[in-house]
Amino acid sequence: MREPRRERVNILGPVLLIAIGAVLLLNTLGILEWSVWLSIIRLWPVLLIAAGLDLLLGRHSVWGSLLAAVLVLGVLAGALWLASADVTPGGAGLVAENVQQPLGAATSAEVVVSPAVGRLQMKALPEEASLVQGTIYRTRNEEVEQVFEGGTRATYTLEAGEVSWVPFGTWAFDRRLWDVGLSPGAVLDLEVELGAGEAILDLTGLQLERLQVEVGLGRAEVRLPAEGRFEASVDGAIGETVIVIPDGLEARIQASTALAVRNMPAGYRRDGDVYTSPGYEGAENRVDLTVNQAMGALTVRLAE
Repeated sequence: MREPRRERVNILGPVLLIAIGAVLLLNTLGILEWSVWLSIIRLWPVLLIAAGLDLLLGRHSVWGSLLAAVLVLGVLAGALWLASADVTPGGAGLVAENVQQPLGAATSAEVVVSPAVGRLQMKALPEEASLVQGTIYRTRNEEVEQVFEGGTRATYTLEAGEVSWVPFGTWAFDRRLWDVGLSPGAVLDLEVELGAGEAILDLTGLQLERLQVEVGLGRAEVRLPAEGRFEASVDGAIGETVIVIPDGLEARIQASTALAVRNMPAGYRRDGDVYTSPGYEGAENRVDLTVNQAMGALTVRLAE
């Protein structure tokens, strides 16, 4: 008589879910930075090895699944170690490239800034002569592309070309830095796209007619300008989004969160997912803001 077949013990799946849940919990509690996911992505080949070992050995022995689970935990431990290491943006191993585009006759401009990964810092320039000026710290085999069309309504695109992806070894991936300044002398339709990393946008002093920010994985902090009437949209997939509303700027906020913690300003009137500041109606300086955060944390706060 044939003995009943033992069911396969699958340990990898539950361990992977527990590990992901633990990291997300620590992110949400503010104990662990969201940038840890960049380190996890760098180590993704180990996860493929773990899945392969589980399929190959886990069918015959619980030890195969245990080995795969240990690899998953090793990836988590390695990511935590990389996240805690000193990876100050810029510096050794990178090439510094200066970018500058004169403002010319433009009184308004459509500007697109799109680094693929790393850290993006953006602020207003002290003078109006340049539409865009800054320094990009990139890897040696990475390209940066610029496209400009002049006139009174100019268009300018600054984006990453081919991006080198290095899962192990060099930390240049984590230290990529785009330090970009924009002209306060032109009305801007500004679009920012970042695949993975951190975007710190201090838009104080800029003239905006529209703002669109998209971050796939990581953290975005956006400080809005205090003057003007404009529309803004900030979308985050996984990570943390912080929006700072300066004194004197009224706001109407449409917020959408799936699996994200939501923190909104006190004193705003709430109607479903819409939050409106007391002085919004008829205000000279105001923003219509749409914010979407799929997973992580969303904070909209008033400037201190």
